[in-house]
This record gives sequence, structure tokens and C-alpha cells, in this order.
Amino acid sequence: MPRLLAVLITLPVLFTGGLQAADKPLKVFILAGQSNMVGWGDSLKLEDDLRNGNEHVLMFENGKWQPLKPFKKAQKNQQKFGMTEFTFGPEIAFGHELAKAWPDETVGIVKLAVGGTSILTWKPNWSKEDADRVGQGRVGSLYKRLMTKIEQARKARDIEIVGFLWVQGGGDMKNVAVAREYLDNLKSLVGAVRNDTGVPDLPFLCGSVRRTEDPDDISDIIPERIGGPYPAVEWVIKAQWDAQAEIAHARTVILRDIETHPMNVHYNTAGQLNVGKLFAKAFLMTESRIGGHTPQQVLAMLGAQGRDAVTERQLSTYRRIFGYGDADGDGRHSRQEFVDDGRYLTRQARQGIFQASDSNNDGIVSEAEYIDNRIITDEAKAIFNEMDANDDGKLTLNEFVASGRINDTDLAGSIYAALDSDGNGELVIPEYLRVWGRWARSGRRTQIGVPE
Repeated sequence: MPRLLAVLITLPVLFTGGLQAADKPLKVFILAGQSNMVGWGDSLKLEDDLRNGNEHVLMFENGKWQPLKPFKKAQKNQQKFGMTEFTFGPEIAFGHELAKAWPDETVGIVKLAVGGTSILTWKPNWSKEDADRVGQGRVGSLYKRLMTKIEQARKARDIEIVGFLWVQGGGDMKNVAVAREYLDNLKSLVGAVRNDTGVPDLPFLCGSVRRTEDPDDISDIIPERIGGPYPAVEWVIKAQWDAQAEIAHARTVILRDIETHPMNVHYNTAGQLNVGKLFAKAFLMTESRIGGHTPQQVLAMLGAQGRDAVTERQLSTYRRIFGYGDADGDGRHSRQEFVDDGRYLTRQARQGIFQASDSNNDGIVSEAEYIDNRIITDEAKAIFNEMDANDDGKLTLNEFVASGRINDTDLAGSIYAALDSDGNGELVIPEYLRVWGRWARSGRRTQIGVPE
């Protein structure tokens, strides 16, 4: 593979009841890292709603909760790129995307980021001697500063911490010895944040840069020192990728070819908005718990077996169908090939299949992705049809409970409510499949990559 260059679950359980947003705890996300978390976005290039903020998305700054908006004054080194007012990072798009997804909640952001800092400055067991290995002993303990800010935010208002986002690593790509320790230090940081916030399964999302030609999955690479200003880049991004396997409730968010300022490593306005949306999408795709159970546990209760129940004959059929759409025989479907130039089903159906199959959002569907989606879809439909007692294509709560697949009536009601995403008390196949598919994929190492 080409050398890699330099350049992060629990969703709230169903929200019900008559509480107003102001009476509920804020759903708070912790954001931390270095300069691309600090942000080089230009406030004057934002739409008014993002630039001015509102009461549905808050940030904790200057000792109080206030509407989320750019507030950090542009520095001299930023002004030469045309920034004359305020700057921002991924928090703006991220916060507003979460607010859209949770219209009945108020989202809160607690951010602490310092440009150019090594992960050594974020260590829970920080020492000046250790930080001085990279000449940053004078920075002090950023972990202590982060925890202090979180505690101040907690005292100012009732909060529920629901996620931890991390954009950092460039500083450690310059030092091979420190980069070799990156994964251990990252695990220590996440563990300490979870322990000190009292949220042992706090979702962790870690940003990791890629170029166009770089694969998402770099599990098999053996890091090597490379030339240039970032000789240790491969150790850092390998650690960021491996974090999702080494840290429970963690997901690596691929930041591929994010737009930067000219001749600069810092994300510009479009880039920062892009990064925020990628993190929001990643978080919303991670697993939610229903009645204390993960989606995979719920699907198992409903009778899902996944690949374990698929025969070789079925797999052969799936491969043959995949081949029908592979006009150029390259072993993959492009959007144009499958959706625009497809030769079977309606265009709307082909588009739905393509979007559901493209699990890593790279605009290409591999044979493995297609087969995976077919297994999920066919099994889900079969279970739906078995529960649909009167065969009218609609699944009511009574039919769902009467199927006997979930013994606990209260849990059955919670699962049905989660499947019934529009809350109209009636499940139809498209709605049911959307939620089922999201649950089925949430436990896998599917990554969020290229922006839509």
C-alpha cells in the first residue's frame, strides 16, 4: 500500500414522557485535541443560524452555558487567510446535527483543545518530565484542565455526558518514540475520562486522517519511519485505527481529504463543517441500548442469526445477482453502474439497495458489502412476515407482542417503539428495515469515511 501521510454507545435510550427540554439534563459531548479541534473555520462564512446559535445547542465557556457559536477571536496567523472575526472547529456542525436528530433534547458541548500538543500533555498521570520529552512540560496537564472544565459545567447545570470526541495526533507524528506509545496513551486517556465522569461505557470517537488512495482498514500495515516532517505518521494512524478494537465502545472516524487552507494543514470552513458532520453521523450510527440490551442482543432475541444461517447455495445466488449489476466485471458496483445504469428493479429501489449496502460510505459497493446487506434484509423480512399474523404488510404492537419472540412485555414495547421510528403505532417494511439494518450494522467495524 502507499505510504500514509500526515496531515473520535450508547445513544440515549428512547426519550419519552412529558419533560420539557429545559427540565432534562443536557446531553453533553466532550471534545478535545489539538489545532484541528481548536478550529480554523471562519465565522463570517457561516449561515446565520450557525453563526448566532440558539437555545437548543449550548456550549460551556467563560463559566456558563450559552448558545453554541464561534467565539474564539482570529489570531494573527489566521488573519492572513482572511479570518477577521471568530474561528470555530467541528463543534458547530456536530452540535447542530445532533440537535436535528434529537429535537426534544438540548445538546451541550464542553471543549478543550490546544494547538500543537502531544498526547503526552493529555496523560491522566501527567508529569513535567514526561511532557518535556517533546518540549511541552510548560503546557501543564491538559487532562486536569479538561476535568476541571467538565466539573464546572456540571455544577452550572444538570448534565448527562454521552460522548467523547478526539481530534489529535499531528504533534505525535513527528516523534517515533512517542508515536509507538500512542495507543497505550490513548487507552489510558479514554479510561480515565470514563472513570472520572462516572460513565464507564462512554462512547469514544477518534478522528483519523486519510488521503484518497489510502484504505480505511490499515490493520495489516507494519509502521515504518518515513521521510519528511512527519516520520512517525504510520504509528499514530495505526493506533487510531486499532483503538476501536482495543477500546470498548470506540469508533474510528475516517477524515479523508478534508479541505484545508491553501498550503496549510488546518481545515478551512468547509472542512470543519465536514468533520463535524462526519462525527455526528458516526455517533448516530453507533449502537443504542433498548431496555439495557444492545441492538445485537435484541436482534438475537427476535431470531436473527446473520451469516450463521446462510447456506452456500444462498451465497452463490447472492454472488450471481451481484454479477448481474457488475457491468464492467471489476467486482464492485459504482453508483452510476448500479443506480443510474441498472437493469432491474425501479431506480428508487436500486438507490435504496445501494445506500444500504455501501456500509463505509465510499460510493462503491463491494461484493462483500452487497451480500452482507442481502443477508440482513432477507432475514429481517422473513421474521417480519412471520410476526405479521394477518398478512396485511403492517405489523402492530399486538402482533409483535403476540409473536412471543420477546417474553418481557415491557421490553417488547420498548423494542417495538424503537422500530416504529415515526411513532404512528404501525410498522411497515421500509421503516422496519431501516432500523433493523442500522442495528445489524452497528456492532461491526464499519467506518465512516468519505463525506456524502
